[in-house]
Amino acid sequence: MSFFSKAARSDFGSGIAIALLSLSYALSYGALLFTSPLLTPYIGYAITAALITTVVTGIAVAYLSRMKFSIAGPDSSSVAVIASLFFLVSQSLSDKGLQGEALALSTLTIMVLITLLTGVVMFLLGYFKLGNFIRFVPISVAGGFLAAAGCLMVSGAIVLATGLDPMDVSSFSEISDLQIIKLMAVLALAVFYWYVSGYIDNNLALPAAIFGSIFLAHTIFAFYGLSIEQAQEMGLLLEVAGETKLFVPATQAVWDGSVLTTFVEFLPETLAVIVVVGLAILLIIAGIELERNFDSDLNHELKIHGYAIGISGILGGFAGLVSLSRSLLNAEKRSRFPVAAFLTTVFCAGVFFIGGDVIALLPQISLAAMVLFLGAQIAFRWLFTTFNTIDRVEYFMILVIAGSTLYAGFIFGLGLGVVAGCILFSARASIVSIVRSQLSGEAYRSRIVRSTDEEEFLDGSHKTIRIYELQGFLFFGTAHNFYTLIKNQLENKDNDIRHLILSFRHVSGIDASAEQILQKIFYAADKYDCTVSTIELPKRDQLSLARLLRRSPALIADQNYAAIYDAMEAIEESMLREREFDTAGSLQKWFEQRFDSKSSAEDLIKVLNPKEFEDGEVICRQGDHSDEIYFLDRGRVDVVSHEIPGQPFRIYSYMRHTLLGEMGFVRNEDRSADLVARGPTVVYSLSREVYNKLEEERDPAIDALLQLVSVTLSDRVISANRTIAELQA
Repeated sequence: MSFFSKAARSDFGSGIAIALLSLSYALSYGALLFTSPLLTPYIGYAITAALITTVVTGIAVAYLSRMKFSIAGPDSSSVAVIASLFFLVSQSLSDKGLQGEALALSTLTIMVLITLLTGVVMFLLGYFKLGNFIRFVPISVAGGFLAAAGCLMVSGAIVLATGLDPMDVSSFSEISDLQIIKLMAVLALAVFYWYVSGYIDNNLALPAAIFGSIFLAHTIFAFYGLSIEQAQEMGLLLEVAGETKLFVPATQAVWDGSVLTTFVEFLPETLAVIVVVGLAILLIIAGIELERNFDSDLNHELKIHGYAIGISGILGGFAGLVSLSRSLLNAEKRSRFPVAAFLTTVFCAGVFFIGGDVIALLPQISLAAMVLFLGAQIAFRWLFTTFNTIDRVEYFMILVIAGSTLYAGFIFGLGLGVVAGCILFSARASIVSIVRSQLSGEAYRSRIVRSTDEEEFLDGSHKTIRIYELQGFLFFGTAHNFYTLIKNQLENKDNDIRHLILSFRHVSGIDASAEQILQKIFYAADKYDCTVSTIELPKRDQLSLARLLRRSPALIADQNYAAIYDAMEAIEESMLREREFDTAGSLQKWFEQRFDSKSSAEDLIKVLNPKEFEDGEVICRQGDHSDEIYFLDRGRVDVVSHEIPGQPFRIYSYMRHTLLGEMGFVRNEDRSADLVARGPTVVYSLSREVYNKLEEERDPAIDALLQLVSVTLSDRVISANRTIAELQA
């Protein structure tokens, strides 16, 4: 395909627009870095650092990122934080006796250290796949930081243009006419940039407006007969001191004791830079994901940003990030090659090598207006636009964090944001109930089928059981609400609760304060003569609970079960021990109770064949044809499934005076599970051969058998309906 094809021309056209934007941002952000009066004469160093950052991070991200349309460079939020940090660093170095170019070089040396540390942290976050933890930062905390960064950019723009600090109201007391004119010009030009950016649908519009304002400024200077030197003296153009503008860390960095001690002194502020860079990467990538409707690998992007930022620091730049607006613009043009990154490199490198001759021609008003425009955009988005997009509590947090950051610095804002975020999360998480479901014993039965008299007794006793399936993470807020619920229900005498079952199957963790709440639940249960059983309570928490309750760990372990069914079985056994049952009653007596007719019982019992089994003996196997139906007289029979090879699973257990195998027998199907005797067991069986013979003879025993089967199935349907009704309640 020809280089001059339509697609190639589109790639080249969009690349020029993005490259000019990148160059404009680099010049503006570079000017923002050295707004301190102590550093302003050496602003060429800062602009050069911004150009290096644009070139290095742009190329690295374009070629290493999995988002092939990515365009990277200096980022507004991180530059604002670094600029405020440089202001403090320059003051500290000045207090230690450094002045002039030595102070500027020392400040840049500290910038190199900050950049390298930031790159290492970003790389490690990506390498150890910890990037997703950044996603847990509340939007209000990130918004507060970015709103403060936007305000700092606005403040820095005014300082750059007029030398007046908006954060210090007293500085406006002696404002000159020239400063007023410059301030008005900056505001007007920033509004013009905003209009061009928002209302003119052309990629070249904003770069053209920026370079047009530079040309207009020089036209005005020429009209009034101002030379370059005179304009610099009046503060209308950047005044660049010295001859060399290229800062090469390996040759010009200052590694004396004052620099290193100052770096250590400002490590907390460096942490703020790292946090803002991480948050900015997260928010930018999240924005790209949303706009382009795809999922990115945040850990990979953090890792390649670590590479890019580290190389930028080595070469004298600072932290550069992927740009949301320029990347989306590049994606919309469907560029097939990193043309934009290549052209950005060419343009920035051209300015870089020409150096001070070009930088000295830049009007302070144009650069300050660009910084003001970008900062106002960020501040407006987070301080005003979010009012209608997030709830009032989080919006209030944005205002508080932004205000505290501007007033007391990023470290205070960071601490406040973390504390406020934790409190907000705890408060909101406490509102969410940790009770996944709350049921009575009517809804959950054990996996044991019992005799009629025992089932009738348990039907009236199951309502004294309360089952709580818990979920999520148990901490002081959620656990205390649960304790209050339990306490109120125990105090309500109408509930008549005698047994509590607490399921921790869906609980992700329990903190120390929640363990103390569990201790209070056990004490409350003891007070009201109520037992507590736990389901899947972790071993560590069992030991902690035993220590808090001053009970034997073995006792706590005995009350912990693998499933709710197992706990229900233990509770049912304890209930049955409170009453004596006629366990020695004959099978015929059971039949008589079920039929209300002695003759029907006698008709059925006479055709049955008694069999005795020892513990573990298999009565019938899964997959065998259902040739017999069984009546359990004494002992216990487990129904064991082998659906998963090598992992036998007990489905149900049957106790005395129960019917087994009736479904497969009636439907003439293969056995779906084993029947295994547990302990000495006596069953009565009816073979299919005998059944068919009796059916042909119309023996009364057949009617009795079918009546027993229908009554048994009816009882099970009633029990299932009762459980469903309880679950739906």
